[in-house]
Amino acid sequence: MSECPFCLIGAGAVDRDLVAYRTENVFVIPVPWQRAKNMGHCLVLPREHVTDLYSADRNLITELFDVVARVSAAAPKAFGASGSTIQQNNTIPDQVLHHLHVHVIPRSIGDAFKQPDITTKSEIPYAARVEQAAALRAALSGL
Repeated sequence: MSECPFCLIGAGAVDRDLVAYRTENVFVIPVPWQRAKNMGHCLVLPREHVTDLYSADRNLITELFDVVARVSAAAPKAFGASGSTIQQNNTIPDQVLHHLHVHVIPRSIGDAFKQPDITTKSEIPYAARVEQAAALRAALSGL
């Protein structure tokens, strides 16, 4: 098994309580670093180790973005957001983990959103992330 932490979570080997949603090939987890005004920031990831969007199989891309759409629809109910911002990066400078992922960032009126930056986000305790996963799971079940 890969040492990639996302692969380990996707395989169910670690952090099972963080998985808010899972399909055959995709899973969703809250990120550990979140801006206070954008709580509920999640990642949608493939279970297999794929590094870039352009190298992913078309069926995986379809499934991945179907889940992104579901998560962005559930964010208002789960996190009191009025919308969301969707972001995906391919091999950017200073990127540490090279595993395809799509950010779904809950947005609220007046949140003064800025591009996510590790220096402006707070680390969320594990228990709070588990609660976020449960809230998103409940919201997704209602769709």
